[in-house]
Amino acid sequence: MPENNLYEEHKRCIDNGLFIIGYGLNGDPIVLDLNTNEIGYVFHDELWEDEEINPREIYISLECSLPEFYFNSVTIDNYPVDGTEAERYMDKKVID
Repeated sequence: MPENNLYEEHKRCIDNGLFIIGYGLNGDPIVLDLNTNEIGYVFHDELWEDEEINPREIYISLECSLPEFYFNSVTIDNYPVDGTEAERYMDKKVID
């Protein structure tokens, strides 16, 4: 899997301070934002289809640290497993 970071699309994430640490169920990269130390998702479809897009434009922060992300993943029902779910989850979190 380390060789995946050699893909041009993934290099764009890294160049923009989004370090890929894994992948969601649909292939969306799970990233550590090196500026905030928060975990989030990058929408893989847009990343691969639009070579001009800045990955930060398609990044959804879950506003949690890496340990919190893993803890939330096993303790919160319906915790996001991809970018689309993360977007819905964060929208709902703002409303609540």
